[in-house]
Amino acid sequence: MMMMMTLLYPLGHLVLSQKSWSVTYTKKSVCTLKGSTVELTCSYTYPSGTVTTTFWFITNNAEGNPVSLSGEPDYKGRVMYHRDKKNGHTLTITDLRESDSATYMFSFITDQTRWRYTGSPGVTLSSWSLSVCYR
Repeated sequence: MMMMMTLLYPLGHLVLSQKSWSVTYTKKSVCTLKGSTVELTCSYTYPSGTVTTTFWFITNNAEGNPVSLSGEPDYKGRVMYHRDKKNGHTLTITDLRESDSATYMFSFITDQTRWRYTGSPGVTLSSWSLSVCYR
């Protein structure tokens, strides 16, 4: 039987975990029109504890920590988070702008030593004024 080990870095310490932390995005890329609404979805797993914080981000602050979209001035009033009871999460962005084109990542924090896990590589969103999306 094969045992999977994941390396985690809680508060500067290296820890081995027998259960995995993961984020799985429903889509790797989304192309949509400017002015429309988009939903980006993911599911996540973690070994133990309770998830205390969930958010999506595209940038990090000066300390290297992700900054929630809900706190970004360019997204004020245009983003909504929805967390379901089965470890699923949805980001809704309304009134899309071309400047919203970016890679969006989901992050969550648990009550177990304040671990934060970020799912990489994220979802790439392309927002255009014309229908130039190819499948």
